[in-house]
Amino acid sequence: MADDLCLVQTVDFFTPIVDDPYLFGAIAAANALSDVYAMGARPLTAMNLVAWPAELGSDALAEVLCGGYDKVTEAGAEMAGGHSIEDKEPKFGLAVTGVARPSEIVYNGGAKAGDALVLTKRLGIGVLASALKNGVIGEDEMRAAADEAAALNAAAAAAMKQVGVHACTDVSGFGLAGHLGEMLDASGVGARLRLEDVPLHDGVLDLIARSVYAGGLRNNRDYVLPRFGDAFGSTRGGTAGRRDGAPVPDLEPRVLALFDPQTSGGLLVAVEAGRLATLLDQMREAGAGAWVIGVATGDAAGTISLE
Repeated sequence: MADDLCLVQTVDFFTPIVDDPYLFGAIAAANALSDVYAMGARPLTAMNLVAWPAELGSDALAEVLCGGYDKVTEAGAEMAGGHSIEDKEPKFGLAVTGVARPSEIVYNGGAKAGDALVLTKRLGIGVLASALKNGVIGEDEMRAAADEAAALNAAAAAAMKQVGVHACTDVSGFGLAGHLGEMLDASGVGARLRLEDVPLHDGVLDLIARSVYAGGLRNNRDYVLPRFGDAFGSTRGGTAGRRDGAPVPDLEPRVLALFDPQTSGGLLVAVEAGRLATLLDQMREAGAGAWVIGVATGDAAGTISLE
């Protein structure tokens, strides 16, 4: 490898969040590719990772693999094989290798006080997947969210590289609040979120209000909540029982959405104020979502406040 070129590698896989096997494969592939895009790198090769119950048959597996292959091809990368095992629960994902010039790598640390925080996909796919699994909604009711999850973060990544940003991370299993917290820790800054500006998929607030969400949201909430200090003083209305029986704050649905685990979520970008308008223009021109959800602050590192 040349001195002016480096490899980046990542791996990710998970269980189905939709019933459609082709769509599941596409979402899983887009999710695995997302880490490469978050670093400002270009995907080069990918390898399938498959766990599959024999009783599900090969036809559904072929659809999953086709969904993944098509998404890797869309990314301009090559599918280089993979590995499969028999398992009781289906799982699919990719190991991805990408390339980038060292000077162009974007890290999750580097945000500065005053930077705008930009999110490129809506939140709530975890809530919707939980509702689907429990029969509360049908797959057609989450199709728009699933299609957004299957969309590559390539356009957003290209825009951020062209404009120049201070930091980036993809938003996945730890939810927006968790991945933002990691960025803040690595950058030595705090953040202030504008709660009403955080984009959500349709129906998510209603489902959360009905307590339709998975244990991952609860776990993220319990772990990340200390970062907010007293921010929830006005949102507490009692207690809600945790699985272990301990009381927890009863938070508004819009607050709880910050902790929802995302599958193939968007990029969270920290960009200096003077470049924000250009970044938004380029992202939207490229067809990527772009919502300004807050600002990095000079508050204690890792802390998050709300307005």
